[in-house]
Amino acid sequence: MASISTAGSAGPNQQNLKRSITLPQALGVSFHQIVGGGIVSLTGVAIGYTGGGVPLAFLLAAIGVMIVSVPYATLGAAMPVTGGTYAYGTRLLHPAAGFLNLWLFVIAMASLSLYGLTAGTYLHSLNPWFNPTGVAIALISVFYLANMMGAAFSARIGLLIAAIMLVAFVLFIVTGLLHVKWSHYPPVIPNGLGKLLSASALLTFATGGGTVVTELGREMKNPSRTIPIATLGGTAFAAVLYILIALPAAGVLPIPQVADQPLSVVAGHIMPHGAWIFFILGGACLAVIGTMNAQLLWGSKSLLASIDDGWFPKALGSVNKRYGTPHYLLAILFVVGLLPAATHISISVIANAGSAIGQIVFIVILVASLRLRFVYPELHERSPFKIGLRLQWAFTIVGTGICGYQTYLLTQNLTRSVYIAMMVWLAVGAGWFVIRYPRVRRHLLGRAVRQVTPVDETAAVPYGPLPGS
Repeated sequence: MASISTAGSAGPNQQNLKRSITLPQALGVSFHQIVGGGIVSLTGVAIGYTGGGVPLAFLLAAIGVMIVSVPYATLGAAMPVTGGTYAYGTRLLHPAAGFLNLWLFVIAMASLSLYGLTAGTYLHSLNPWFNPTGVAIALISVFYLANMMGAAFSARIGLLIAAIMLVAFVLFIVTGLLHVKWSHYPPVIPNGLGKLLSASALLTFATGGGTVVTELGREMKNPSRTIPIATLGGTAFAAVLYILIALPAAGVLPIPQVADQPLSVVAGHIMPHGAWIFFILGGACLAVIGTMNAQLLWGSKSLLASIDDGWFPKALGSVNKRYGTPHYLLAILFVVGLLPAATHISISVIANAGSAIGQIVFIVILVASLRLRFVYPELHERSPFKIGLRLQWAFTIVGTGICGYQTYLLTQNLTRSVYIAMMVWLAVGAGWFVIRYPRVRRHLLGRAVRQVTPVDETAAVPYGPLPGS
């Protein structure tokens, strides 16, 4: 086996993407993908699991995510690409690893429904006229159109939403902490350690979004600096914010009144009516809207990279020349995102399935990050953000163990129909891999050169070992 790399390896569709995302905008994407749909949709579910242990569950989730995020950040700094979820597995391990991540990633985009349904639930608490399913469909449609107008436009919307949302959450925290009954705070582990760990595994869905900025490497003005800051900074900030939100969420009202309920229940108890409305509209609803907008912004990038490698017809990845957006791929994500809401799948089931899929993707990226320093030491040495070898081995081993155990916990809560759907999806993916891999292998070898050039705005993106190359 020989290692090969591709000079100017970004395919023709990726080359039409515009390098327009700044550090503040990338932080906005990271902020929204973390601080958004997860906190407002899953805090009540996690309270149902572990009661007063929710702040600790958020802390454990954040620690696990940070262990994974550091290797992610080292990869993004050394090798900024389009669609890191797919590209890193392909370039550093094997095209099969990249395709597995991609195939799981596509079905995980169904979490768009979670955000839409959550917004609908909060609006329904404001006025019963709002139907959660109708709201979900309307919001996904609106932000699908917004993302059709380009990454920079979408990112600017995200910054505005983030500012309003942060004010609303800070209001909830300050008001809520003043109402917490500290002397009667609920037990931290009322249902046993297993339930606490299950809640923590579920909440990785809410804390793990900072890594998505690696999907946008070729659309950033300075990706080697921006990716580590946005990934790690966004995750650390979100962890503190989440714990502060969780304290009053579990500590103001009796657990039976808030378990599996939206944060609006506690907000209605601690806030004047006007502030409560602002929290629902400016906090909860904008949180899920911001996450939805961010997910549509980065969600097509791994698909785009895979199309340039030959996994799917080239025309499917066409990028609009005016806005620099992959319009057909956005349409696919739009349909995938609508399906769970249209078929009335519950929020908790969507979250558990999405979190379980995310753990498998994380494992592939952890191994790819470690492999980078051995296969392409020059890229690793030139990177502005790197860690020592022993520390990286520790992150890889511990992170893989955490992800594996959390996958086990999360799959225990899935319904039989979801299991069947996931098995069918994987079977279809396996069949497609067998059909397309010979074409993809020839395509990658045809573009290969035996030299790795520096990573800069027009840099080569290396490919890992291909059998028989």
